[in-house]
Amino acid sequence: MSDTQLIGLDIGRGYLKAYSEVNKIVKEVMFKSVYGDGRQDKVEYDNYESSIHISFEGIDYFVGTLAEKESYTLIRNSKDSKVTQTVKILMAAALEQIAVKDKVKICLGVPYKNYTQKTLKEVQEVYRGKTIKVKNRLNNSNKSIFIEDIDIFREGDAALFHALNCSVNEIKPVGLVNVGFRTTELSYFDKGFNFNDKLSDTIEYGNSTMLKTLQDNLLSQNITKSLIEIDSSDDYDDMKKVIYSFGSESLNQLVEEKWANKDEMDLYLAGGTSLHLNPGDDFIKLPDAQMATAKGLFKVAKMKF
Repeated sequence: MSDTQLIGLDIGRGYLKAYSEVNKIVKEVMFKSVYGDGRQDKVEYDNYESSIHISFEGIDYFVGTLAEKESYTLIRNSKDSKVTQTVKILMAAALEQIAVKDKVKICLGVPYKNYTQKTLKEVQEVYRGKTIKVKNRLNNSNKSIFIEDIDIFREGDAALFHALNCSVNEIKPVGLVNVGFRTTELSYFDKGFNFNDKLSDTIEYGNSTMLKTLQDNLLSQNITKSLIEIDSSDDYDDMKKVIYSFGSESLNQLVEEKWANKDEMDLYLAGGTSLHLNPGDDFIKLPDAQMATAKGLFKVAKMKF
């Protein structure tokens, strides 16, 4: 029995998702990719479905929904880089939630355009061989987690691996459209599961693009809301239905432009934003769309490590 835990880690701009299996027991976590200043007084943790309050590198942080509601200064993961202080804090929070062993190996998802040797080198220099020490402020438990190894993999491809359960497409090409907060990943595989670099891409179109329209509409009514607030609120559901309807058609057109042969493909749709979209019957929407990438990264971790 291995004393090292394998973890698939998808740190998006909207949500962080992590997935692992230890002795056939599933360990998974998902929370918003935001954090803020933490404190230990006057906070009713029970008011929130999932509260994450950690101490990392000597500083207290609220993470996820708790940060969104209780922190005075809120910071969102908005950069492409996977080695920022924001990502380090979010990763520490995820490991505190999901790690049950002292040593881990991580497969970290990156956008198609960042799947480079430069990114791999940066990630490995920052995390490989490092120990993450983090305290859970809710129960005062401590974890010391050694990152034995870390590798990167394309987010969209990982989601497709999960969708196909690592099987090979012998009959027709397959593509996966992974709609995130700011970008959409297009992953294309020819017959035989051969990756097609020319037909794969990262498109600057996502949930924030659609919500920006709603944000502008609210601003015209003298209502100022951040994209995070709009995304989290139930107050604008009717308006969201309209913009997601436009977004569905826009996404359909973007895919048609990139993949002119989409009628002969198997098309899969993933990502948290896809839960709000209906671009057409051509698309196979994954039932676990939001966790698909993390689950796929875990499958890749089992192959790589």
